[in-house]
Amino acid sequence: MTTVLPEAEATTPSIQRSEPMLVAVRDSAADRTAVEWAAARAAALEAPLTVLHAIADPSLMPPGRLYGDEVIAGRVMVSREGSRVAHRYPGLRVSTYLHCGDVVEALLGLSAAAPMIVVGADRRDPSSGEFKGSVALQVALNSATPVAVVPPGHGYRMDSRQARGGVVVGVDGSDVSRAALMRAAEEAHRAGVVLTVVTALGSSPQRMAVGASPMLLAVRTRYPDLLVSWIVDDLHTPVEALALYGSGCDLLVIGRHGSGARSAMSLGSVTHTLLLDPPCPTLVLTRREPEPSVNAPPRAEERMSVR
Repeated sequence: MTTVLPEAEATTPSIQRSEPMLVAVRDSAADRTAVEWAAARAAALEAPLTVLHAIADPSLMPPGRLYGDEVIAGRVMVSREGSRVAHRYPGLRVSTYLHCGDVVEALLGLSAAAPMIVVGADRRDPSSGEFKGSVALQVALNSATPVAVVPPGHGYRMDSRQARGGVVVGVDGSDVSRAALMRAAEEAHRAGVVLTVVTALGSSPQRMAVGASPMLLAVRTRYPDLLVSWIVDDLHTPVEALALYGSGCDLLVIGRHGSGARSAMSLGSVTHTLLLDPPCPTLVLTRREPEPSVNAPPRAEERMSVR
């Protein structure tokens, strides 16, 4: 089903946010896309940004390598990235943080206060095809705040004046997916882009009862000017459907666990697979957000103007 509504209008002025977003840079070349995406988003929201880099613990250094040289190189890298995005986005408040130890531990330690963590997608070895670490997966599994995983080559386009890829969200009937739907609606409303809701029935003989009407009503009541398209896909698996409709979009929103999650100690199978090869910048909701009353006013960050 498809619901077409008038264009969203930016009305109230933007506000300041005190806690910075976090973006991890492991390699200045490989993580350039993630840093750019985080900087552009922070600038659009007038939020501060912290660029974080981690160097290995001294006990893990190879023999003969001076740890002081590693510290200096790390400082140069993170300072260079911070200066680059500060120059690219005048007015953006940028800070840098060098951590001695594991990058996952550093991000998780700061996640309670940060509004969002941004990381690049985990990289593959070009010869073997195996993944070189699992930073994105580990952070998404354990973070106390939403995590955005940015694949190589994707820029930040969440602006109604640019080409409209829109926001895509996967809904499977679980409480987590309902929270993801409201967050995706918030993201689309803020940017003035279309929201595409995807429910994939797959090939399982057990068809999920799609309670689209109550959820769609909640979105339309809270965001009456938002253009929403709801797609029920009975040809693809959830992974295939979200990869298909998310390809080329501005943002894909998913929950950490879906209706088929076996344990809260692991990522849902759909989330795990999508984060290995995200079709576009993918936002993982890592904790359930309270569903607002349909008559409640938008949250402060929802009222930010689109820049």
